[in-house]
This record gives sequence, C-alpha cells and structure tokens, in this order.
Amino acid sequence: MWVRKGFTLVEILIVIVIIGILAATSWIVVTNVKEKALDREAKTALSLIQTVERRYQMEHDQFYPSSGTQGDITLINTELKLNFPTSSLNCGILLDCSSSGHEFATATRSGGTRVWRIDFLSGAPYEEPTCITSCL
Repeated sequence: MWVRKGFTLVEILIVIVIIGILAATSWIVVTNVKEKALDREAKTALSLIQTVERRYQMEHDQFYPSSGTQGDITLINTELKLNFPTSSLNCGILLDCSSSGHEFATATRSGGTRVWRIDFLSGAPYEEPTCITSCL
C-alpha cells in the first residue's frame, strides 16, 4: 500500500491563495487607518491654531497675520507661541489673511493629497475643518 507523505501541490496552492487574500485584506485596513490618522493630524493642528488665533485676537484686536499676508509654520510657532515640529509634521500649515479680511488656516497633507481649511470669520465659534481638495 502506498503511504502519503506531505501535501499535494493543489493543497499548497490553496493555502497560498488563502494567505494572499488575508494579507491583501489586512493591507487595505492598515492603509485606511494610516490615511485617517494623517487626516486627523491635519485637522487637529488646524483646531489648535483656531483656538490660539482666538486668544491672539482677544489680546491684539486682530488675527495673525495682518491683512494681505501669510504666515508659515516657523512664524506661527513664534507669533502664536506654539511648538509645532517643523520637520516631522505630516502636513504643511499656512495662515492667510486676504485683503477682504477673511482669515483662514490651511493644512496641506504631505504630497498635496488633501487640503483642509478653517475660516475664522465664518461666524461659527469653533468649526470642524473642511476638506477642500481630493476628499473621499
């Protein structure tokens, strides 16, 4: 009588296919979690800037920066007394005041995949950042 040792090629291929399906499914989940975390970082940075801008406005009777100018992350840290990391932040932060007096903060994700914005003069005391490009 013939004694079977090991697995057949079909059995091994089925196991490999099952492992591949499980790996692909987990990769999709991990990627979505990472994307949400990067979005949350940008939105949290904007919410913090919004809070500090309100304090700056109460102390100086104006928003930072003044009309028609922009403030990058280094100026934001200096003028608003924040401590954002300039190299490890996964989004670029920009404060802008248009000549019409609209003050807003913009966070652009690394690679420019998504842009989030808060408008300080929208009338809402604290608003959730809105996605203005490449939103899902």
